[in-house]
Amino acid sequence: MDSRARVRAAKIAITTAISLAIIKMITAFATGSMALLSSATDSLLDIMMSFGNLLALRQANKPADDDHPYGHGKFETAATLLQSLLIAASGLFILNESIHRLQHSDNKLAHLNIGIAVLAFSSIVSWFLSRYLKQVGIKTDSSALQADALHYATDVYSNAVLLIGLIGVRLLGWNWVDPVLSIGVGCYILYAAFELLKGSMNDFLDAGLPEEQRKQIVTCITNNESEITGYHNIRTRRSGKFKMVDFNLTFCRFKTIEEAHDSADKIEKEIKQCIDNADITIHLEPTKCTECPKHGQCARSKNIAKTSQQALQDRTSPP
Repeated sequence: MDSRARVRAAKIAITTAISLAIIKMITAFATGSMALLSSATDSLLDIMMSFGNLLALRQANKPADDDHPYGHGKFETAATLLQSLLIAASGLFILNESIHRLQHSDNKLAHLNIGIAVLAFSSIVSWFLSRYLKQVGIKTDSSALQADALHYATDVYSNAVLLIGLIGVRLLGWNWVDPVLSIGVGCYILYAAFELLKGSMNDFLDAGLPEEQRKQIVTCITNNESEITGYHNIRTRRSGKFKMVDFNLTFCRFKTIEEAHDSADKIEKEIKQCIDNADITIHLEPTKCTECPKHGQCARSKNIAKTSQQALQDRTSPP
């Protein structure tokens, strides 16, 4: 069900981006506004990114196979990385064009009322789309959709700023306002691209899960400390929507394999209840009596030691 919701959201984003790009591009050439041209360029990139998301999400939903034993979640991470690079490219393009227009700020703009209406309409549509993508991205734990939501959120802010610029040009006749505000938008887009790039690179480089989730893992383990003797070597990473977790649990050496497995299985289920899409691997280890923190309180250890001592006495006592 989650996979269908992610794909449906990506399709809606593509359809919306195509519609906005066509409207903005036509209006940009009609008005000669750098603000609208910048916004239209951003919408063209929206199309490519949303289409890339759709392909990546379909690949990421494929089950694990012999060539990809950990699944295909990295396809989603790759889509996020590509988005960050394309967003950065659009920011640089806007900066370059805005600086050029600022040097020639005597250019006259036409049909400003149409441009103002288009930017206002685009801001409203982008706001609703951003909220929708963010909700689906959080609900389905999709980094690609959350990245797409962030990009459409930047559209809202950028369009709003550019809208103010066109209104200023319309009321005051200050043509330089249009490129100056576009420069500010370009800088903001570069900042958003950097944040996306940092997150996607963390996933590619197998950075650990957030501290809050690591604490939840430790809490689930320590809540069952009566059944184990300890834990160590907790490692976490992310692959698409999946959170990979592995660690070692130590048990009393006199516990049966079945008892140790049942305890580990209980801890695994508790972690999965706290962390969605967790993929957990647990290694079971016995604890030597001399290293066991419960040594001296272990009834099994005392009974086995008593039995061994009795058996030794029986063997050494004369017939």
